[in-house]
Formats: sequence, C-alpha cells, structure tokens
Amino acid sequence: MNPPRRPFRFGVLTKGAPSREAWLELLGRAEDGGCSALHMPLHTSPQYAPFVALADAAARTGLTVTTLVHTNDLQHPALLARDATTLAMLSDGRFELGIGAGWKEADYHQLGLAMDPGPLRVDRLAEAIEVVRKTWSAEPFVFEGKHYTVRDLQGLAGPRVPLLVGAGGERMLRLAARTADIVSFSRSMSAGSTAREVAVDASLESTERKAAVVRQHLGDRAGEVELHILVVRAGTGADAQRQLDEYAAASGVSAGTAGQTPEHLLGRDAQELEDMLVERRSRTGISYYVFRDVHLDLVRPVIERLAGT
Repeated sequence: MNPPRRPFRFGVLTKGAPSREAWLELLGRAEDGGCSALHMPLHTSPQYAPFVALADAAARTGLTVTTLVHTNDLQHPALLARDATTLAMLSDGRFELGIGAGWKEADYHQLGLAMDPGPLRVDRLAEAIEVVRKTWSAEPFVFEGKHYTVRDLQGLAGPRVPLLVGAGGERMLRLAARTADIVSFSRSMSAGSTAREVAVDASLESTERKAAVVRQHLGDRAGEVELHILVVRAGTGADAQRQLDEYAAASGVSAGTAGQTPEHLLGRDAQELEDMLVERRSRTGISYYVFRDVHLDLVRPVIERLAGT
C-alpha cells in the first residue's frame, strides 16, 4: 500500500544568530523564501534559548514555530506543557511542541546529569508525554508514575498544540505513532556504534521500513499524522559530489546510498533536488522537510516550487 500523500511543508532549523540584525534578516529570508515554520533545538551548546527566540519569531512573522526537539530530561513535563500553551496562546496557535528522549551526551555531562540507558529514557519520555497531555486538558489531575509524580495540578487552558515526537528505534517509532501529530524520523539510538551502522540506519531503505512501522501502528490515523525529517546535508553540482564522496568515505557506504539518504539533499541542480523530494514522499510519505539555516538560500527555489503541492 502506498503511503498517504500530504502536501509538502518546509521549515528552517536555526540555533540563532550573532546579532539582532542578523536574526531579523534570517527571519525575513525564511518567511520570504517559502518556509512556513522555524525550528530550534535545545542543547547546552551556545545557542538561543528556544522558547524566548521562538516567541520573538512568532511575534515578528507569520511562521509556525517549533522545538526540534526539546530534550525531555532537561525540564519537568508539566512545566514544559505550560510553556507550550503560553507560546501557543501568544502566537495564535502557531506553535508545535517537538520532544525527544535525549541523545547528546554533552547535554547531560555539562549539566551534571546522569544519562540513563536508552530504554529508560524512552520509558521516561512516554510518561512525560502523558503528563503533557493531561496538563493540556486544563483539568486538575494526579499522576503517579515510575518517573514522574504530579499532585492536584491544573494546566493552563489554551489552543491545541500539535505534538512532534522524534523517533528512530522500534520502541520510539511505536510511541510516536501512538502519541504524536507529527513523527520526525531520526537515527536509532540502538543502530550501532560504527559510522557504517549509523549510515545504514539513515538510508532510504531503512527510512521506508521506519515509515511502514509508523503507518502500521497509526491505523486509522495514518492520513492525519505528518511525517517529518531534518535535512542535514544539502548541495548541488561539485559541492554535492564532494559531500557525497566525503560521507561515503567516512561511513563506508556507497555514494549511491549516501545520495538517496533522506536526510541528505544532494544533486546536480535544483530540478534534481525537487525530483528527489517528490520521489521520497512517494516512497516514505515524508512531506514535512526542514533545512538548516546555512542551506536556506540553496534550497529556496525548490521550496518555492513544491510548498503546498
């Protein structure tokens, strides 16, 4: 069965800018270039504070703003839910909450936090999502879990907030299918430790399998849930070939595999990039693509032609 086809939607991922002027220029280029969303991660590396920066972006533009993704272990989910509701209210519903189990060791090390094994982080995320949803109900509730306890807490009433869940492994894919409005494909935490294992997990064939797992568990919701991915490499011509060769040499996979990897958009010209996205949507169902801010000018012609189609 072919995956449901949704219209293309595009966003840009940024960690901020070196000055106010550069920030305003970036927002203008994103909105004028056909993007409909601005994404920001949460890490301990030097970057803007996501909720502060996204609130500013929502006030200055018509962009939807999104956390990609909020690391669950860095904030209690009830407080995160309140932050999300506040930003959704102030942006007139233009906020998507992206959340994940955490993957970057430096985030934990620099804050003096223990980074628990992946399965435990996934268990904690599953509880966190339940707490977020209950907080969003704006009804007083009690929650007694293995990882979180909430007593007689009432959330802030506000607009519905779409939930994005980043997922790569089997358990995370099932959790995302069960709880998310947007499933963002990432590399599996259990894919392996070698560069080749990681590259194989990110391949088009692997992503097709992940999408099939999500659709299987979505059931009747398959047509309602968006599939999403962050494109980490983009380029055309000689620059694209250089990136392909470097990735293939570092990972041990073929240049052909590297070129078809959904988190890469590398081709001869803008027309080939456009054709790649159309083919990948037909094979995986992914329609929501996010590009790094450094690639925004490169992919602008593709975004302008495909957005909404």
